[in-house]
Amino acid sequence: DFILNSGTCKPERPFAISPWLLETRNVHGPLDPMRTVSIPDVDPTMVLLAGGDPDPESPPDFSMAAGDFVSIYGSPREAGQWDAVVCCFFLDAAPNIVEYVQVIHHMLKDEGLLINFGPLLYHWSGPAMRPDDQAMHDYEYRYRHLDKRYMTSVDIAWSDVKEILLKVGFRILEEHVGVRSLYTADRRSMMNMEYRSVHFVAQKINRPTNIVNGNTNSHSNSSSNNNNNNEDDSL
Repeated sequence: DFILNSGTCKPERPFAISPWLLETRNVHGPLDPMRTVSIPDVDPTMVLLAGGDPDPESPPDFSMAAGDFVSIYGSPREAGQWDAVVCCFFLDAAPNIVEYVQVIHHMLKDEGLLINFGPLLYHWSGPAMRPDDQAMHDYEYRYRHLDKRYMTSVDIAWSDVKEILLKVGFRILEEHVGVRSLYTADRRSMMNMEYRSVHFVAQKINRPTNIVNGNTNSHSNSSSNNNNNNEDDSL
């Protein structure tokens, strides 16, 4: 409730942080690292009330769940309970993106929406093998101190992610690739990492997608080709 549910912090009495305080490189001026950012910049409750849907006498109650995404939302009690799932820089945080897609399909109601924005950085992607690794055992032994999920991460291309979405039971309604985006960036810095993210909207279909000769029937019904920005031509 510190920020959610009109708690301690509001835009009129924000909490100031200094995210670049310890940065000494790529700085234009000595005062740049001391700049502050005020949070929250918007009141979530007021944003929803401005839309006119929620009851002003009973504002929405936000909540947070701490823990493993699969363990929490893959449980039977979450099946078909959600109208939509919105992900921002999230899907690639999965050790296995296929499992995350399956859990989201499980928790959505029929015709529920998955709205996603972000890259495919794959946070659990393991270190590269070296030329002197004679066998997989050498590689695994060298990095035995790492979490085992680094050794089992599934890193797949966006085209494969789309096929997984279709086969799990989604239809793709919108798709935009190559969307230039920053993440926790200092716009005054001399250096920033820019992503070329993908944004898509997928809808859970009422029944699993039929697979015929390796193709999905719902693929022909997808409007993704019409909504594609064609920015992938410059990738």
